[in-house]
Amino acid sequence: MTSMNLMPLFASNLILINLDKKFNNINKDKIIFNLSTHGKNQNTDISNSMYVLEDYLELGHHILDIFHEYTFNTLKLKNKFTFSTSWFTRCKPNDFCRFHNHCNSFYSGLFYFDDYDDNSGDICFLNPNNQIEKFLITIKDKQDANIHNSKEWFVKPKKNLLLFFPSYLWHAVMNNTSDNPRHSLAFNFIPIGEYGVGDSTYNTNWFQTGDDL
Repeated sequence: MTSMNLMPLFASNLILINLDKKFNNINKDKIIFNLSTHGKNQNTDISNSMYVLEDYLELGHHILDIFHEYTFNTLKLKNKFTFSTSWFTRCKPNDFCRFHNHCNSFYSGLFYFDDYDDNSGDICFLNPNNQIEKFLITIKDKQDANIHNSKEWFVKPKKNLLLFFPSYLWHAVMNNTSDNPRHSLAFNFIPIGEYGVGDSTYNTNWFQTGDDL
């Protein structure tokens, strides 16, 4: 076989971390869900609050610390980040979430704080190259699928698993065929402070009103 130097150029990084269970003090029975959202653009329930991490400051700060470790050491970014929104989701049995991505955010994330089984519904990410690639090319065999040739990638929810991914990635939750609701905590990151250059410079301190997460 010819020797090749393979470079995963311009990767859309998916980061998976197992959090220490001491940070997981979420009580799903106390979550208030906004049932009016069910059946519009999704078949799942979301919490009334879009700022739920304000009630879980220790967890929120820990997630931010891990995200900053990634952006500083891997992406080599000097900017700091914060949460723009954070909310709970619930997929009841036979529910799912349609493909979507997140606007007005840099990265997005999920924290799986509940118990799950193999049928709870994987999260599926679509390869962004699908949107620009016009040739329908198939791989030799399903078992040959990898991060270089897959049109989609599945991750199974697991208790205390934390995910980060670029907000432009389209993703969906597959049908929950288990007997129990599927809960998760979702959130978006935005940069804070000054970024950009020249007439495209922006500084969030111009509009800062408090010391929230």
